[in-house]
Amino acid sequence: MDFHRSTSLTVYLLSILGYCAGQDVFPPGPVNGTLGGNVIFKTTINPTTLLTILWTFGEPSVTVVDFVSSAGSVIGVGYVGRISLDNSTGSLELRKLTLIDSGTYRVNLRTAAVSQAGSTSLIVYEPISGANITTTPNSSIIEGGSVTLTCNASGSIVTREWMKDGHPLSAGGNIIISEDKRVLSINPVKRTDTGEYRCRVSNPISTANAKHGLIVNYGPDGMEIMGPSEIEVGQKITLTCSADSIPTSSYTWVLNGTEIPGHSPAFTKEKSEYSDSGDYTCTATNNVTGNKTSVVHKLSVKAEGSLSQGLSAGAIAGIVIGVLLVLGVAVGVAVYFMKIKGFFKKESSRSVGNTGNSSANGGGPGGNQDLNYADITQFQKRDGGSVQLGNLGTSSTEYAQVRVNNRPGQPAEPPTYKSHHS
Repeated sequence: MDFHRSTSLTVYLLSILGYCAGQDVFPPGPVNGTLGGNVIFKTTINPTTLLTILWTFGEPSVTVVDFVSSAGSVIGVGYVGRISLDNSTGSLELRKLTLIDSGTYRVNLRTAAVSQAGSTSLIVYEPISGANITTTPNSSIIEGGSVTLTCNASGSIVTREWMKDGHPLSAGGNIIISEDKRVLSINPVKRTDTGEYRCRVSNPISTANAKHGLIVNYGPDGMEIMGPSEIEVGQKITLTCSADSIPTSSYTWVLNGTEIPGHSPAFTKEKSEYSDSGDYTCTATNNVTGNKTSVVHKLSVKAEGSLSQGLSAGAIAGIVIGVLLVLGVAVGVAVYFMKIKGFFKKESSRSVGNTGNSSANGGGPGGNQDLNYADITQFQKRDGGSVQLGNLGTSSTEYAQVRVNNRPGQPAEPPTYKSHHS
């Protein structure tokens, strides 16, 4: 036993004095453990024949296990039944962890050729449990007041995070968060602060969430009454009162100083009477905030048929224009077809003087025809095309030559027409 301890002491002293090589014995970073659980301090050494292995803990150091290949292992006080040692790599398993196991662990390894030393740290965490959020005051929260939310939990708490409606929440404006993030204060409280608040508590081995639905009571405000201001007698009355309020307000109606039974936001009456005219007052009351607000709506009941509306001036004007257009088109079409049928035959004005039968004393059969002229004004294209109604720029004057044929012993024939264009 004396040889065993002297050998271990020699290895330890050599490592301190720098006579050992290969210091990267452990992966970087600490080892995290769970209270009551197990951890393994795994070295980076490939399996080999280790002559000595010495594990120590804390400062001043205490022996965890002292192994000499020729003599076996000596386990330190408090570690009996709690450790397992891998003699080929120097890795150590520590079981039944307690909070006081947190700290620095060192190892010294020696083979026939080289000595190595390294250290690592263990942090034992208690799992988080019982996370919850409490509020002050714990009664109804009213807009304009203040509220404090406190995040509590059991276990080893490393971090706390606040969120509102699933989004991270940080200090600013009316939001105040304590340095350890345990307490969140809102002052003054606004209606927009209503929502779900969540506190996430965590450590490297566990996480817990607590949530609290915050309701900010406010109102009533933004009141209005929707409905007609005039109505005919006998028609149905419907007036609707609304207000922005949490919780929902209760409503009362008053007509000309007399309260109307009921507490509905809507007032209805199937058949109105003249006595229903007057001032309708709607009052909204929030039973939590204690606030109430009123609004007035004037309604006048008129005689039956007095509010009926005939055609508007625009509609009448449209009808008149439509009728005139139809008439104009009809006249144009009639004139066009009369020309096609030959009722109007065009010839030059000179044909009047060149026709032998056309004289002031008459001509043609019977010799007693009278020549008459009639002015007929129409609209036509300059190229003699179809009639264009309404185009004043192409107007012309037509002269119709009318002869009355009086043949003895025969009935009078219809007059003939010859048109002359100028």
